[in-house]
Amino acid sequence: MSLGCMKTNQHIDDKTWELLAKSIYDESNELTAEELKSAVEGMFPSESEGGQLLTLTEKVDLCFNLKKYPAEQAWEKVEQRIGRVEGLKNTKIRKFISNRLYRMAAAILVGALLLVSGYEFFYRPASSGTMLQVVATDKVLNTVALPDGTFVSLNSDTKISYPKKFNGKTREVSIEGEAFFEVKPDKNKPFIIHAGKAQIRVLGTSFSVSAYPATKQVEVIVQTGKVQVVNKTSEKQQTDELILTPGDKGTLVYASNTMQKTTNQDPNFIAWKTRNLTFKATSLHEVIENLEKVYKVNISLADPKLNELLLTAQFNDYSLDFILKVIENTFPIEVQEIDGQYVLKARS
Repeated sequence: MSLGCMKTNQHIDDKTWELLAKSIYDESNELTAEELKSAVEGMFPSESEGGQLLTLTEKVDLCFNLKKYPAEQAWEKVEQRIGRVEGLKNTKIRKFISNRLYRMAAAILVGALLLVSGYEFFYRPASSGTMLQVVATDKVLNTVALPDGTFVSLNSDTKISYPKKFNGKTREVSIEGEAFFEVKPDKNKPFIIHAGKAQIRVLGTSFSVSAYPATKQVEVIVQTGKVQVVNKTSEKQQTDELILTPGDKGTLVYASNTMQKTTNQDPNFIAWKTRNLTFKATSLHEVIENLEKVYKVNISLADPKLNELLLTAQFNDYSLDFILKVIENTFPIEVQEIDGQYVLKARS
């Protein structure tokens, strides 16, 4: 821009600069295409050059500073509008989404965001804050008090995960292994256990759950109250359900994906917790299996024929040494301890 042109443009009054500045920044006060074209031509009668843009920048910056408009945003709009002033019609200039393609892209983006946020809201499990986990050792019986007052006894090689505080409308935990639950009643907040492929739902009761991964099945035995056991599989899109009452045993078998309800025939199903053992004409092989599970030891028979021996006895929280001594005195066998393992063999 020449010095003469600069002097010519000095007569533009502040009102015109303010009008142009407001049009650049304030969407509610934009100029129409004709008004903007007329204003620009009035300031730049000749072809635009770098000096013209510089002069316009200084004027717009000065006005925006006085009127407290952001100069950088205003200048960006000046560049955009001067570049396409010849192609403008009688519609107002829009800063964004003036192109149909842009509108479609924006709509798709917003829809995708709503879809994702909706999925997160409706399908993501509700957060219950900090999750805690307890893992039982091989030798020590662990009893865990949950935030609601429920007590859980863990057998060996068992872990339980639960929230620091039960929020929402349910109380949910996950276990892997074997545990005995004494659930505190709360009819307004069901207690739900996730165990392998089974979901166990109760209000207030006592029962055992066995869900060791190696067994490929889940067993639930009810002592008191009522328990619902549900099998939900994604493969067949079906739901199986069992309602168990005291004395019932429910079994979910992974291989056949079936659930079975039977009467519990094992009086020692929670002996690992209570150490109360009852044997009624029980084979010595089965007796040893129970002793190994309760006392976490290895016991073997030197002669397979000893399995035919049947034991009838009841032990209420007695030591392993005492029980083995009773077996020695009942049958013609002797017990030897070798490197922490017990061997039962016929008395010579």
